[in-house]
Amino acid sequence: MINEDVFNTFSGGGLRSNLFIRALSEIGDVDVICFSKNDLVSNIPHCNVVFSQTIWDNRTYSDVIRALLCMTIRPSDPYTYYNLNKQKASIVDSFVNKTNYDYIACRYVQTAIICGLLKYKDKLIIDADDNQAVVRKFEAIKANSILIKWKRQYESARIGRMLKKLLSNTFCSFCSNPLELPSPKTTFLHNTTVLNVPVSSLSENITPRILFIGYLRYFPNKQGITHFVESIFPHIKAAVHSAELRIVGNGEPEFLDYLNEKEGVEAVGRVDDLVSEYRNAAVVVIPIYYGSGTSVKFIEALLMNRPIVSTPVGARGYSEICNDGEDYMLASNDEEFCAKTIDLLSSPSKSREMAKRGYEKGKKYFSQEKFVEIVKNTILSSQQSVQ
Repeated sequence: MINEDVFNTFSGGGLRSNLFIRALSEIGDVDVICFSKNDLVSNIPHCNVVFSQTIWDNRTYSDVIRALLCMTIRPSDPYTYYNLNKQKASIVDSFVNKTNYDYIACRYVQTAIICGLLKYKDKLIIDADDNQAVVRKFEAIKANSILIKWKRQYESARIGRMLKKLLSNTFCSFCSNPLELPSPKTTFLHNTTVLNVPVSSLSENITPRILFIGYLRYFPNKQGITHFVESIFPHIKAAVHSAELRIVGNGEPEFLDYLNEKEGVEAVGRVDDLVSEYRNAAVVVIPIYYGSGTSVKFIEALLMNRPIVSTPVGARGYSEICNDGEDYMLASNDEEFCAKTIDLLSSPSKSREMAKRGYEKGKKYFSQEKFVEIVKNTILSSQQSVQ
């Protein structure tokens, strides 16, 4: 297993890495090579850290120029978009040649390219996570210049073709959004939450508190909650006078101050106890309008037993499994977002039933246990098809 963030389960990416390795360790013994942490100690059975040292990926100005030229003459070449790190590749090769692993797994396509793993494609397992073509498309939307916008759009189309070809030739791969699978051989592997203990169901007399949780230095979160505070929450507050909006997540102090100036809004920044935040919430809102991949907020709210009102982007990737009006509320515009939030705040029994159905759906499809099961079953079934 080649990885950058292995045993940290306090972030979404770290948890995904940890669960991915746990699934691999239930199939066989796992050796971990890590290029970003020193003195790592495994907390997973049948998993041993064999190399842990910080090694940087250095991209020179000439590499950038070469990549721009190659985008025209070699648009499907993986090394057009990511540079081979010869030092990392040499370290990986030394372990592979010494041990002769049955499989070589890594998180992210770029890790596979940078570490020289493509030569092992027949035994290569990649957790691509976000589709990089979609990420580039998102970057094009928020680009400040026409030139960067065009470059990102061009890259998006070319990377999409490159990913399809690359992942079609690997042993197996995974992606976190069922609508963005880069290859016919790629399996949907949902994100999940670091919070694995559900809170109790809503009480009849719970405070009409609306909860938003998100990293507020990330553009889609910052833009989404700003729009909610300015254009949606005032109408909710006018209809439900006791309504409160609780905003949790690391952000710039001046941005938190701006939010706190609004009536009924409390932006508290980062907190240590997210479970308590969900326990005291009547409704969770996901006003996200841009982004790639899938929103962990959605799964987390399901598994925390709380009703959700979400934009289509916030619910993207889940709408094929979760039903609007039954497991959550989908809001296609500001008026719907306002009306559906008010409906849930005003009807505790309806909110409680919706949260219950959402929780049951979340446990069935998006739990940590389900994540591990999908990885194991995909690898074992792919193994049988090869044999």
